[in-house]
Amino acid sequence: MDGLGTELPQRHTVVWFLLIAALVFAVPVLRTGRSAMGESGGPAIGGWAMAAVMALVLVVVPLLLVRSILARHTYVSDEAVSVVTGGDVRQQIAFDDLAEVKVRFSGRGGSTLRNEKVFLSGSLRTGSGTVLVSRFHVDSLQPLLQRLEAEVAERPELLKGEVERDVFERALATAP
Repeated sequence: MDGLGTELPQRHTVVWFLLIAALVFAVPVLRTGRSAMGESGGPAIGGWAMAAVMALVLVVVPLLLVRSILARHTYVSDEAVSVVTGGDVRQQIAFDDLAEVKVRFSGRGGSTLRNEKVFLSGSLRTGSGTVLVSRFHVDSLQPLLQRLEAEVAERPELLKGEVERDVFERALATAP
């Protein structure tokens, strides 16, 4: 989107896992539906109900998650971080309005599914709150972290304590 800055590249690892899971789980859903066609009365109703619930939980929900992940775009400019969903700016925080920066790591999932998160707290365009930028949605946090490095150098109070500063520096050095 024009004027919002550089888009952080979207992460497709989770999308592929969800798409493959939906495809794999479609097979037992179809088998359950096919076996329900061969029944009559109560067993048929139970079979169709089970197939419907399985389709909803095992196929439709993962596909809705994929749609949600692909619809979210994060932009970083010299002035602000913006989160766009469905073509509309849903969250935006100016670097001048930042009150606190937190970085969190999740080691679960190994290097493939690492989930670093950056929490940006302060005055948003629509009141106060927190903008979350997560590797669940973006492939690289480096453009954001590099921009935050300049902001933290000017205003060290954005990182509350030495532990936060150490975690931020570790993220700056190691985050993709």
